[in-house]
Amino acid sequence: MASAMSGPGAGGSRDILWRVLGWRIVASIVWSVVLLPVCTTVFIIFSSIDLFHPIQWLSDSFNDLYSSYVIFYLLMLSVVIIIISVFNVEFYAVVPSIPCSRLALIGKILHPQQLLHSFVHAAMGMVMAWCAAVMTKGQYSFLVVPCTSSESLDRPAAQTCLNEYHLFFLLAGAFMGYSYSLLYFVNNMNYVQFPIIQQYKFLRFRRSLLLIVKHSCMESLFLVRNFCIVYYFLGYIPKAWITTAMDLHTDEQFHRPLDTISGLLNLSLLYHVWLCGVFLLMTWYISWILFKIYSTEAHVFPVQPPFAEESDECLPKVLNSNAPLIIKYLAFQDLMLLAQYSSSRRQEVFSLSQPGGHPHNWTAISRECLSLLNDMTQRLVLYQEAAATNGRVSSSHSVEPKELDSPVKQKIELEPSYQPAWVKLLLQCWLCFVTAKTPDARSPFGTPFGSSMVKRVAGIFDGNTCYGLPQSPQLIRRGPRLWTSVSGQQMPEFSNPSPYTFLNNAEGRTVRQPSVFYSWIENKREQIKNFLSKRVLIMYFFSKHPEASIQAVFSDAQMHIWALEGLSHLVAASFTEDSFGVVQTTLPAILNTLLTLQEAVDKYFKLPHASSKPPRISGSLVDTSYKTLRFAFRASLKTAIYRITTTFGEHLNAVQASAEHQKRLQQFLEFKE
Repeated sequence: MASAMSGPGAGGSRDILWRVLGWRIVASIVWSVVLLPVCTTVFIIFSSIDLFHPIQWLSDSFNDLYSSYVIFYLLMLSVVIIIISVFNVEFYAVVPSIPCSRLALIGKILHPQQLLHSFVHAAMGMVMAWCAAVMTKGQYSFLVVPCTSSESLDRPAAQTCLNEYHLFFLLAGAFMGYSYSLLYFVNNMNYVQFPIIQQYKFLRFRRSLLLIVKHSCMESLFLVRNFCIVYYFLGYIPKAWITTAMDLHTDEQFHRPLDTISGLLNLSLLYHVWLCGVFLLMTWYISWILFKIYSTEAHVFPVQPPFAEESDECLPKVLNSNAPLIIKYLAFQDLMLLAQYSSSRRQEVFSLSQPGGHPHNWTAISRECLSLLNDMTQRLVLYQEAAATNGRVSSSHSVEPKELDSPVKQKIELEPSYQPAWVKLLLQCWLCFVTAKTPDARSPFGTPFGSSMVKRVAGIFDGNTCYGLPQSPQLIRRGPRLWTSVSGQQMPEFSNPSPYTFLNNAEGRTVRQPSVFYSWIENKREQIKNFLSKRVLIMYFFSKHPEASIQAVFSDAQMHIWALEGLSHLVAASFTEDSFGVVQTTLPAILNTLLTLQEAVDKYFKLPHASSKPPRISGSLVDTSYKTLRFAFRASLKTAIYRITTTFGEHLNAVQASAEHQKRLQQFLEFKE
């Protein structure tokens, strides 16, 4: 749903996705439509507010609810809510997208899928504003009205004029719909955050309802202010286009033009537009929050399926499969709940297969948890190595480190990765040009893709990384070779001319020196880099955010936290419940993984940009909990190790481990960590 799936397992992924989330999506949409009449009733009551005649005001409001036109517009609004809900399903993400620079944020907003999302929301906002304007009645109901000037009344056919109030409503709705879409991606509102404490759906919705009302009122106020500013400068463009296209007139005697300061100071118009914005945002936020509540509800995956046809949905197989991310998140969440609260399901994890007597369930679950934790360890090590060298690419990442014989290659190897993105782009273009003419010393064919220099610098230009660091070690791939050199064969007729001049020094060794043209390219690159780095505007868009790169490392740490809690609870429970001793065979590997990860986390939090204290997050409708995932992960890791050490106690001294890990384990046993 959130991303396209392809491959032979795509059909199975869609099936399990629909079986687990299908009814949840339908239920969230149904409840969004059911709650729409309630929001519409509140909107109609406040749109015709009359405090001096309260009885007449309420009776007229409830009479309007039973009118045919309100029922028709309710049906139209229901279609809008269904469309908005479908876009919520299509654009959700369980891992937040964290841009590392302002240019990356702009690229994220201008992505074709995001542009489609913005266009549809702007259109739906205009439709909702039209329905709200008609239900408000009065001077906001119609776009075309008869002219009231004296000249038009003398004519046999009265002229028609543009009702700028109605046009203002429609454009305000489109502006609010586009602004909602813009903030939807800028604030990562498509991020689906799983609750720490499981609650009933009604309690979660009731807790969010007050935040929805408060956030909608404040955001609508700011959007009306912004739209008034935009309409003041650009409002004449749509007004002139509509009057020309529909052959309408403007009746300035009836009301002042709204693209003036005096026209925009119409308090009645501003109130009704603000109320329309509150109505729009509340209905859309209710649909969004209902989808989040239903999609993050805990799902029970059977450890041992009762029937062979349901084996695809068993917990060990889902954890080890290429299921959609939200399914894997639900599986790890179920693993954590299973390990903590369900003794009967823990027995199924510790059980042996019949026939054969193999611990398949425990092996599959522990293997996936350890693999996930090892990936996090490697990710932190890569980040630390880059930070330790001041953002430079470490030579340990190169495939062939002994090829650093050229001074130019050495300079590229030590190039700081904190350079702006435009410098890296220039370096990439220059690198591709140079390596196309510079053969690999070990390859007679001189392939540019076989150069170790390209492999080492490839990480700098990865578009999916922050500060040249991949988000997962699994993304590191060796550069492809288009040709294979054959040892002992010389093929000079295929070799490219080298830009180096080969000289013999006093010791008789051959020394390569760059040619004049090669040095000229090097000097020009340095000049362009120094020139552009002094431009303030360029640095504003291309400069990196250190905090964003740190958040990107732990963007998917929620799954690792559940793996830690589930694995540690299972190990602790095995002390009394594992009658077959299946956990004892993997206990050394588990302790080694946890202690290695603990060491990597400790080193990470000693880096300059890694804050030692979690920032305070105020209660808001926009979820920013992903910014503090690294602190939650550190606490969960230390708690998991203490959970195991306090359960096994001195028995852990018999576990095989390195001297360093034994020393660290003793500190946990003595509660000195």
